[in-house]
Amino acid sequence: MKSDAALDQAAADHRETVHAVVETIRALDPSTWTQSREPGKWSPAQIAEHLRIAYDPPLAELSGGTGFAVRLPGWKRRLFRWIALPGFLRGRFPKGASAPREIRPTGQSESPEEAGRRLGEGAEVFLARLLEAERSGPVRLTHPYFGKLSALQIVKLLTSHARHHGAQFPEAASRTGP
Repeated sequence: MKSDAALDQAAADHRETVHAVVETIRALDPSTWTQSREPGKWSPAQIAEHLRIAYDPPLAELSGGTGFAVRLPGWKRRLFRWIALPGFLRGRFPKGASAPREIRPTGQSESPEEAGRRLGEGAEVFLARLLEAERSGPVRLTHPYFGKLSALQIVKLLTSHARHHGAQFPEAASRTGP
């Protein structure tokens, strides 16, 4: 089926991107792990934690629990899906935008090695559960600003998210892809 192939390709792209980000994280200098490069910005440890916990709300929703809280009325979600979602899927994230409450880091891994391991494992668990659920029928998961998105859209959005934040690590641009 054509949509299965598209989702499989998106999952492969996601794995490749996360692998590159994990390798970038593991290569970071542990002595600067918890230091922000600019006042008011996240440290590498916090960025890595943010990437890892970005899977928690969709995983919770896949398991029948509560995912993201919807933050916009229906008409704004539809408008955002139409206007902003295509840019997000291509990796254009608004500069300085706040992360949804559910995925703001409150803790962090002890080391770049641990953070890389946890991110890689979290991404794999998410993809496995999503692909398994999709085999039973179309999956739609909640995004706080776009509303319900298809499995394909969620995977592409998480891939763009990983690329976006992966490029924020020192010396990361050549490792996380376009």
